[in-house]
Amino acid sequence: AKACGGDALMRAQAFASVGGFRTGLIAGEEPELCVRLRAAGWKVWRLDAEMTLHDAAMTRFSQWWRRSMRAGYAYAEGAWLHGAAPERHWVRESRRAWVWGLGIPLLTLLACLMFGAGGLALLLLYPLQILRLARRGALAPRQRRLQALFLVLGKFPEAVGQLKFWRQRLLPGKSALIEYK
Repeated sequence: AKACGGDALMRAQAFASVGGFRTGLIAGEEPELCVRLRAAGWKVWRLDAEMTLHDAAMTRFSQWWRRSMRAGYAYAEGAWLHGAAPERHWVRESRRAWVWGLGIPLLTLLACLMFGAGGLALLLLYPLQILRLARRGALAPRQRRLQALFLVLGKFPEAVGQLKFWRQRLLPGKSALIEYK
């Protein structure tokens, strides 16, 4: 596998050989560690069995938004650290957030300024993307539609998280954890 989740078991020698977790990361610590482990010649294996259950304990939309924002921040930082070839760590995820979360809205605004209300037609890309994504997967149809909706909606807070990363990267100061609970 390319990476593990937060619940993982690893050899102490492997962990120590790459310096452990990178201090200063506020999210995405395990996948970033796995990038360095694989670069050092170690392998990441994933068992084909559920071993733990993650209870995010999110009950409000605002919690989901902040968690998605945190993911966007992690994507930006991961791509900044390891985005070069051959790894291309989180480059694709970062690009999707930029395109869907910021690019299309800005392009729509520009189209409206140039062509009037007809520029709003670009916003039809969002329901089309939801329909495209909802056709995939083994979940029940209603669950696939909800998942697709939130995958598309998630690009907005992910873009905000990326902007937050770049603002903190370019301006002095320490990054703060993005809490969602």
